[in-house]
Amino acid sequence: MNGVVELRNKVPNAEYSKKQVSQQGLAANTIGLTKQLVCSIERGDANPTLEKLVLLTKALSQNKIAMLGIEIDMDKFIKEMNSSS
Repeated sequence: MNGVVELRNKVPNAEYSKKQVSQQGLAANTIGLTKQLVCSIERGDANPTLEKLVLLTKALSQNKIAMLGIEIDMDKFIKEMNSSS
């Protein structure tokens, strides 16, 4: 199972815990994500940018993601990203 599917499966947010989160639902509620991109990421066909991963992580109401054994605090990353713009 790839990281995006695992991330979707462990979302603790009550709004998602009682229903499946669809690719279309994620895309429709998140500016910058498309259903095609979410589908490609889940299949392992896409190499999303860190910014796209941040969007996906926030759409799933997660505060942290772990990639390649490195944990990233999304709130801190977003603050740093916004302050450097």
